[in-house]
Amino acid sequence: MDAEPTTTETRPCAHCGRPVPQRVGAGRPFRYCRDNDGACQRASRNSRMRHRNAPGLPGQVARTWEAVDRLDQIVETLTESLHAELSPVGVQRQLAQARAEAAAEVAAAQTERDEARDDAETAAADAARAREQARIAGAE
Repeated sequence: MDAEPTTTETRPCAHCGRPVPQRVGAGRPFRYCRDNDGACQRASRNSRMRHRNAPGLPGQVARTWEAVDRLDQIVETLTESLHAELSPVGVQRQLAQARAEAAAEVAAAQTERDEARDDAETAAADAARAREQARIAGAE
């Protein structure tokens, strides 16, 4: 069987212009190079920070890009959280935890019920013995 070569889509890096491979399928596109530990993203952010206090349109654009970067970080955090908590594995884990807690509470309630029942039976037996002793004492 001949394996078809996988064609990955690329986009230019927003800082240096090198091609950045993109994920196949859903998800936000990568804007910066991913193979240099975020150096392009940091350099782009530093450049925007330098221009941030510039008067007029360049300062506004720099502040807007800063907001976009913050939103990207929030989106990434939310995506990771959702994948961890709302993935089938995460939901199964939460269900198993809830079922285990419910089972533990049921077991504790049943133990408490059994102890209360034993206490009631013991009290009833003690009362019957006391009545019998009182009847015998009254007969003597």
